[in-house]
Amino acid sequence: AGASPAAAAAGGATAHAVSFQQVKGVIDQRCAMCHSAAMPSKGIAFDSPASIKRHAQQMYQQTVVLKVMPLNNATQITAGERDLLKRWYEEGAPVE
Repeated sequence: AGASPAAAAAGGATAHAVSFQQVKGVIDQRCAMCHSAAMPSKGIAFDSPASIKRHAQQMYQQTVVLKVMPLNNATQITAGERDLLKRWYEEGAPVE
């Protein structure tokens, strides 16, 4: 019997690769409020896969390592969402 999707997601990086759609969902909900083409805070806009890929290292550093983004955790990013971004970055930050 297979594990439920929630159990598989909780299993960590070995469970399955992180999809770009999962990452984009987190970015849209937790980051795009301040980092969009309309309002590119610090010149960073997550409005296209290419832009997200270009800023993946900064996103990883600020969101996963230092945990300073989102600023004052204004968008209430969760530990699970930070882990998703971490696994995506460690998998090479694919945008396909």
